[in-house]
Amino acid sequence: MKKMYYVLLFSSGLSTYAQVGISNNPADQQPHPNAILDVKSTTPAKAVMLPTVTQIGNAADPDGDEAFKGAIIYNKGNGSIYEHDGTNWRSVYQYTAELQPQYLAHFSRPSDLNLSCSSGILPPYGCSADGIIPLTGTGPSDFIGNLIKLSIASNIVTVNEAGTYRITYRSYAVFQGLNTDLIQLRLQKANSAAPNNFTTIDYKEFTDTNDGLDYNPVFNGSIVLQASAGDKFRLQGYMESGLSPIITSSTVFQNRSTYGTGEFIFEKVIL
Repeated sequence: MKKMYYVLLFSSGLSTYAQVGISNNPADQQPHPNAILDVKSTTPAKAVMLPTVTQIGNAADPDGDEAFKGAIIYNKGNGSIYEHDGTNWRSVYQYTAELQPQYLAHFSRPSDLNLSCSSGILPPYGCSADGIIPLTGTGPSDFIGNLIKLSIASNIVTVNEAGTYRITYRSYAVFQGLNTDLIQLRLQKANSAAPNNFTTIDYKEFTDTNDGLDYNPVFNGSIVLQASAGDKFRLQGYMESGLSPIITSSTVFQNRSTYGTGEFIFEKVIL
């Protein structure tokens, strides 16, 4: 009975005291009168650690939840804090990037990327294929300064100066064969410390659930992120197919004037 009394007393105290002060200085625990939570730290100041994810797709993403609006999380994949607007996560850099982007470089595709695979006649059924999107600069007017470098041989774009960048990527694709389940246009990044270790940081996709819409996918992606000098970026095309033992499934990321040229655009954000 005594234990229950203490629990009720403690719970009552929590419900009536609506302000919390957190400090590593015992003499400075009182919260600011206008703050529900006041986190303090002496010199050298300790940081507040936000919940983190390796990519924003791993975070809960409720749609139409006004109570969730304003929630924040840190995405290690691109080094950005994200705020939820009640429908989607948005990088905090997106709010400033729309103000003063500085055009830097524009790359287009010189040729198609052809992918194909077949699952064969024996289980397990299913196959996948991927490839790097070919890139080229179309002339000196496509570049401003020396902040961006393109390696034609490897189709890799290198950032030469640390900063906040907006990257836009686009492509059109067609597919054929049996049971093409998934097509993705992926933006991949490698840190300067591990220049050969590319990971996908953003992507646009087309799935077999869209087949009935009777159109080929057009991918339009944009992301704002912090990049360090020496960070590398590339575009990867990817496809997956299910059961297709006889007919080869294929996807072509096209570079044709009929549907527009694939693009890879870098802009530096002036904060």
